[in-house]
Amino acid sequence: MAPLIDARNLVLAYGATRAVDDLSLSCDAGSITAIVGPNGSGKSTLLRGLAGIMKPESGFVRVNGVDLATLTPLARARMLAFVPQRPDLSAPFTAREVVRLGRFSRKPDESRVDAALTAVGLLPRGDHAFDTLSGGERQRVALARAFAQSDDGGALLLDEPFSAIDPKEVARIIEALRRRAQGSAQSNPASGSSISCAPCAIVLSLHDPGLARAFATHAVLMREGRVLVAGPVARALTTATLSETYGHEMIEQPNWLAPRLT
Repeated sequence: MAPLIDARNLVLAYGATRAVDDLSLSCDAGSITAIVGPNGSGKSTLLRGLAGIMKPESGFVRVNGVDLATLTPLARARMLAFVPQRPDLSAPFTAREVVRLGRFSRKPDESRVDAALTAVGLLPRGDHAFDTLSGGERQRVALARAFAQSDDGGALLLDEPFSAIDPKEVARIIEALRRRAQGSAQSNPASGSSISCAPCAIVLSLHDPGLARAFATHAVLMREGRVLVAGPVARALTTATLSETYGHEMIEQPNWLAPRLT
């Protein structure tokens, strides 16, 4: 079976500077792939390239076997959802209206909006103005919008999705991401029924390799725009590979506080 996301020999550049240099990556449906590496290694640029937001100098990205370069923005939106590191809006939308925007490429479905808000723990705050929410709540609304957008497979691309979120909500969202990747039914609180969805591939950038190892299925270690190691987390995220990636000795540390993940 072909991978859901397939990037080959991808080159992404800002002028003469190659931020991603001849990178290849594949992700299957049901997988959660963490991109890990130091600042400036190309993690955010890679996600923008995988989302079709940034045009490659060379190489290609295919989702479900379709080259993103051949698709209109509307068609791309049906195949993948992208959440930037700092989501923001200038328009006076409520949280629910922001999540509803995720349905612009599909038919309206308020039950999926409810399910998405429930998945990130914000259904009771759905009618609050987006610009009155905390930074972490805005991040969760953006994730809910991605959930509402991608209900029939495809990919979720998330840039540092936990950067402003407290540990309890991190655990909640990790569980939602796991269920989303596996295609588990989502709860519809309005009717008490379940909403079906298809398995998808999730790719997210993370600064915390320990958190990546705790819940991701695969990892990609990047440095200076290139992949150093890629594979299942147990093999990719070790003290040796992380020390090489960050250029600094890494050690195993048992006395570390982290949210309990079910």
